[in-house]
Amino acid sequence: MLLKSPVKFLSVNSSPEIELLLICACTSMDSEKAERLKALLQEEIEWENLLQMATQHKVIPLLYCNLNTICPEAVPQNILDRLQKNYYTDARRNLFLSGELVRLLQLFESQEILALPFKGPILAASAYGNLSLRQFCDLDILIREKDIEKAKALFLSQGYKMKIERIEVTPQQEAAFVRSQNIHHFVREAAYPFIHEQKKILVELHWGIVPKYFSFPLDSEELWENLEQVSIASKSVPNLSPENALLMICGHGTKDCWRQLARICDVAELIRSYPLLDWTKLMQRAKILGGQRMLYLGLFLAKNLLGTTLPDSVYQKIKADPEVEILATQVCDCLFCNTNESSKHGNVTRFHLRAKENLADKLKYFLLITITPTTTDWLLLPLAKFPAFIYYLMRPIRLGGKQALKVFKRIFS
Repeated sequence: MLLKSPVKFLSVNSSPEIELLLICACTSMDSEKAERLKALLQEEIEWENLLQMATQHKVIPLLYCNLNTICPEAVPQNILDRLQKNYYTDARRNLFLSGELVRLLQLFESQEILALPFKGPILAASAYGNLSLRQFCDLDILIREKDIEKAKALFLSQGYKMKIERIEVTPQQEAAFVRSQNIHHFVREAAYPFIHEQKKILVELHWGIVPKYFSFPLDSEELWENLEQVSIASKSVPNLSPENALLMICGHGTKDCWRQLARICDVAELIRSYPLLDWTKLMQRAKILGGQRMLYLGLFLAKNLLGTTLPDSVYQKIKADPEVEILATQVCDCLFCNTNESSKHGNVTRFHLRAKENLADKLKYFLLITITPTTTDWLLLPLAKFPAFIYYLMRPIRLGGKQALKVFKRIFS
């Protein structure tokens, strides 16, 4: 049941706009929520603020559909028109991206590359039941690491261009980046972004569902063997099992500090769409992977912000971990505020460490994020042909030098 306004874990000042957005952030609204929505719309609503929040949190389709279905007469016509325009623009874009996803998967199959799409249209179809109800702006495809070069060549042959992020490069360095067969060792997020400038499509080619530094090893053979099928653009495509999909959502949500309401909606809608979810298997797998607290956090947020129903046995286990409520409070403190506190590097690292229940995983995370080289490290000697492990030795030296320079400037400034 949805907690009344203000949601008790939101320490920011409550507003009718926030509660209205939370009530509408679903694909199925019960009579109690509908009545509360009607009552809220009798208050003075700051519509521009509401639209700004809905855009920021990527829930425009849900807001529009619920307002238009429950009480369109209570919404100013110009606001409803803008929501409708955005809804249909997103819906057309989603269909276009879905068609491109199917085309790419067929190309992968023709090249005997095993590919698994996730998030994007796959989650829209399987969890929301409608491609137009979930906002997404790119496509995500997972392959095995051994197929990286083969998949990269396929994208380049289709008019896609590798997008180099986080660093500025010369044409010569860019050519070396694209040519390199080892550059993926320096891409911390375990994904190559490919952009098709003519079609204005971004596709992320992943060789890891979650980056290795995050110490949440979802990428096992069980992930590939335990697949389902979902229909996209009248084609059947592979999909993660609901249990693995939920772990993926909670892993990505925690990595991004749950800064968008849409992430929490994904948790709620997946649970709603799979009433026969194997909770025992889910909890066991989360524990084995060291992601139990991350799972608990996602479930806790879905229950307390969106009213998601959880089995009593599951909720009792969540309440038994006091760190979950502490993390949830941190999330809600930042969810609807306009500051960037949660995205600061130190805050992100502390949040990540606190979200891990095992000391070994905390240490592994800290070690990997410290020593794993990035494209910034590669850029020190971009044309050299050193083996990748050399850069693992260079990174601590670079970081140490960077910190020493900061201290030097502070002392002598």
